[in-house]
Amino acid sequence: MTVTRGALAHRPAFWLWAAACLLGAWIAVRGIGAHVAAFPGGAIAGAALLAPTLAAGVWILRRLHPVRSRPLGYALIAVAWGGLAAFGTVLPANAALQAIIGKTAGPGFNAAWGAAIAAPVNEEILKLLGVATLALMAPSAIRGPLDGWGYGALSGLGFQFVENFLYVLNTIVLTGATQDANAAFFSFGSRVVGGAWWSHWAMTAVGGAGLGLLIGRVSRANLAIAVGAFVLAMALHSWWDAPALSGLALMPVKGAPILIAAVVTYRLARRRYLSHFRRTVHAETASGVLVPGEGHVLAFRKWRRKERWDVPSGEPRRLLARLRATELDLIEDGLGGLEPDPRAADRLRADIRDLRHDLRASAAPPRVA
Repeated sequence: MTVTRGALAHRPAFWLWAAACLLGAWIAVRGIGAHVAAFPGGAIAGAALLAPTLAAGVWILRRLHPVRSRPLGYALIAVAWGGLAAFGTVLPANAALQAIIGKTAGPGFNAAWGAAIAAPVNEEILKLLGVATLALMAPSAIRGPLDGWGYGALSGLGFQFVENFLYVLNTIVLTGATQDANAAFFSFGSRVVGGAWWSHWAMTAVGGAGLGLLIGRVSRANLAIAVGAFVLAMALHSWWDAPALSGLALMPVKGAPILIAAVVTYRLARRRYLSHFRRTVHAETASGVLVPGEGHVLAFRKWRRKERWDVPSGEPRRLLARLRATELDLIEDGLGGLEPDPRAADRLRADIRDLRHDLRASAAPPRVA
């Protein structure tokens, strides 16, 4: 169940999100705007290369939900937080923390280890705040570790996109500003082709899964897991920025633990979600809310798409789509969330009965396996 744009605007968290994104964008423009103006060709080439990868990443991460794609609006909110709010505000935060490290441990230590200390703390906190802000804006968006994983990955992806753009500009400067387009292609190859598989999206996905678990159901055990997941995300980030195993050739070796952690976390969150899905389908079928065989249709996008083509277009097809969406809302309601409504399940069951009646009245009942 998604919250409408108008309902989002009535929540203080929406204005917090908007203000943070504007502040981050302002800081980022002040930091890199001069380079963009100085090297417009390289900036355009970098943006043209990176934009399709961002779109592909959003599409993939939305589709990784095993039952239904995450709402595009929520996905873009998470991406915007990572790319604007988190990235912009982390620039002065990293500079300040590294200045402290340089003064206390010396400039040599800071040059070698400053990024591995400052970036994991500041960046993982700020990226993960995007998941928390989305949960405050739309409580139904985050109901468990699978949602936290997905929106954490999307927040990290937004951060990753803008950071890669910054590296394009830095590469232009480091190469003497004589071959802007070549510098953009080189940066794209090293940062995206070679490093996108285990970058910010994967780190924040791990921390987001822990936060999603805690948001779904608050308990001491879930709090301990959430803290552990966040510490693991910071440790993975620190490992990536550490001066060990440096160089393009060793990048897959260094990045493998990050990707493995993200994949294992996803598989655990996915298994937890599907286990709840099967239990709820069985219970609602036994109580007569769902029709026998309907759970199989609900579990697979391809069957839901197929059955839509088996009913006449127009009102019957719209009723069928609403019925399936409401049934999925009922199943996911039991996962918990930030603002659980004890009456929501009964309202959804009543809506299902009404929609099923209207669908039958339209002489176009859905076919179920």
